[in-house]
Amino acid sequence: MKDFLKIFKWFESNMFKLIFILIGVIIIYTIIIFLVPIFQFAGFVGDGFYEMQNIFQEVEKYIEEFEWQKEHPSAPNDNSV
Repeated sequence: MKDFLKIFKWFESNMFKLIFILIGVIIIYTIIIFLVPIFQFAGFVGDGFYEMQNIFQEVEKYIEEFEWQKEHPSAPNDNSV
C-alpha cells in the first residue's frame, strides 16, 4: 500500500508536467501532419521546374546540333543534247 501511495504522490506532483508533455506532443504531431503535405507539394513544384529545365536544355542541344544551312542537291547538267 505504501508503494501505491508513493506512485500516487509522484503522479500528483508531476501531473501537470505529464499533461503539458502530452499536449506538446499532440501539438508537434499536428504541426508535422500539416507541414508534410506542404513540403511534398513544394517538392513536386521543384521537380516540375527541374524537369522543365531539362526539357529546355534538350531543346537547346537539338537547336545547336541542327544543320541550319542545308545543302541542296544540284540539278544535273543537260549538256548531252
